[in-house]
Amino acid sequence: MNKRPNLFIVGAAKSGTTAMHQYLAAHPDIFMSTYKEPHYFGADLIGARMEQFRGKTDKYLRLFADARDERWRGESSVWYLYSKSAAGEIKQFAPDARIIIMLRSPLEVSYSMFYQSRYTGNEVLPTFEAALDAEAERWQGRQIPRLSHTRHGLFFTAICQYTDMVSRYFDAFGREYVRVIIYDDFKRDTAGEYRKTLEFLGVNPTFTTPFDVVNANKEVRNPAAQKALMALGISPMLLKDRLTYLAVTAKWLPMSIRERMLNPVTSAYTRYERRPEMLPETRTRLQKLFLPEMERLSALLDRDLTHWCR
Repeated sequence: MNKRPNLFIVGAAKSGTTAMHQYLAAHPDIFMSTYKEPHYFGADLIGARMEQFRGKTDKYLRLFADARDERWRGESSVWYLYSKSAAGEIKQFAPDARIIIMLRSPLEVSYSMFYQSRYTGNEVLPTFEAALDAEAERWQGRQIPRLSHTRHGLFFTAICQYTDMVSRYFDAFGREYVRVIIYDDFKRDTAGEYRKTLEFLGVNPTFTTPFDVVNANKEVRNPAAQKALMALGISPMLLKDRLTYLAVTAKWLPMSIRERMLNPVTSAYTRYERRPEMLPETRTRLQKLFLPEMERLSALLDRDLTHWCR
């Protein structure tokens, strides 16, 4: 039985991909890897977290060992969208694959990504504004945190230059095999966007699942413990990844038990807390910065998205 993946949620970061992954996994004709973000593809992606599966095909395919006869076998790795090589690599690996891209306001993505990077230990600067100011230096290889595990995750404006990213997937697969979902639509009508996605995949679109809130803003439960690990040269997120992989590939245990094993791993590290509002002057700065890019994206998608910058 073919258990190679043929469905990929490729990004963007902080745009509802975790929720869509979970909702698709509930469908009887779709298997989604319990381990999220393996980043097997994307040879140009830099950082230890990007290298855990690279070149390790057997390890990667073990993520799909529990698939049965589902029509689609999928995974979600948000940096595939940022990568310049991932689209071509996926096309070579799975020529008939389907691609899902989820896009959100670049202001919200960049701000959310800063807090995500603080949570994972990838970012050490104390404020979003300091991280924005450091971006030029970081392009020169300076001000990179010692334990940065996702180097491109430090460029909070570059990760939102969507037009070229989306175009690579259109060029590699053809528009008819790429579904672009705007986060605003997904948030406003989750059931409707889910149904359209099932129709895109050619599976029963009447299937429903609870649309629980997924992946709310996360903070470190114990910052002192995080700092202690990092002082020892241990990345907390890489440690969490390894524990997660051991849990999901423990074949001698039923899947239901393995999935329950993941909860203590996450809860031991995580608390959920609402982000503070972005400073008005920072919002104005980013609106000006991103407006030309949103004009390009609007033309590519034939939909006006410039309201994100107004």
